[in-house]
Amino acid sequence: MSIADLKARMADVPGIETLALTLSAGRQCLTWANGSMIAAVAPLASDQDIEDAVRNALRLPSVALVTTQPKEETMSVTGAGYAGGSLSTRLRAIRQKVETGSAKMDAALTKMEQAADAHDQLATTVDGEADALMREIGQFTNGAA
Repeated sequence: MSIADLKARMADVPGIETLALTLSAGRQCLTWANGSMIAAVAPLASDQDIEDAVRNALRLPSVALVTTQPKEETMSVTGAGYAGGSLSTRLRAIRQKVETGSAKMDAALTKMEQAADAHDQLATTVDGEADALMREIGQFTNGAA
């Protein structure tokens, strides 16, 4: 019997109008309903065997090809999950240390600026006192003051 004859004989089967036959691993594979249904029969199966296989496939409950069971927690041999968390914790600690160090450095630089200003003021004062001392000494010598 041809595919056209099988389609006519099983016209009551939903999607049978797309029935196609292929050979796979020495078996006849029938697909229909746009490839969503499949049945396999022996290479020399009779027309009745083919019809029975198609009708039996319709009665079977559909089965998901991908399991939807929740994945069990497995222990990591490498500890990669812990390492990721550990690295994240360490990075946060390092960032905090850098921020603390930056704040200390800002305070130290401000203090250095204050020290430099005080040093400049001291130098100006000493220079003024040196000028005053030279004037006093200049009174008793012939040096210009």
